[in-house]
Amino acid sequence: MTSMRLSGMVVAIFVVSNLLFLAPGSAQVKTPPDFAFPLGKDSPGAVTFSHEQHKAKVGDKCTACHVKVFKMKKGQTGALTMAKMKAGELCGACHNGKTEMAGKVVFVTDDKANCERCHKK
Repeated sequence: MTSMRLSGMVVAIFVVSNLLFLAPGSAQVKTPPDFAFPLGKDSPGAVTFSHEQHKAKVGDKCTACHVKVFKMKKGQTGALTMAKMKAGELCGACHNGKTEMAGKVVFVTDDKANCERCHKK
């Protein structure tokens, strides 16, 4: 009878430890919805950012952008300007014409031919 109790306790400890330690790491992170940036005074059109579209290219690596390039919470990074992007900051950290994702070089932000890829009228 003692060995049955002991084996039952071992199983219970195993189950509880898996629930405590493995479950949080295996949880799926919900992809945030698309959001629009405030229209700047010289902006050629509204910009809507899609986490889903970017996730498809970088995989489930939120850390590819967060917190190195962008803060986790919307609005904490500061103003997004083309000057910062052209300097290799913010979106320009990857959209520089050099960074490769999913086997392709991502488009560069400072080429006027690419404006409509982000700015929609």
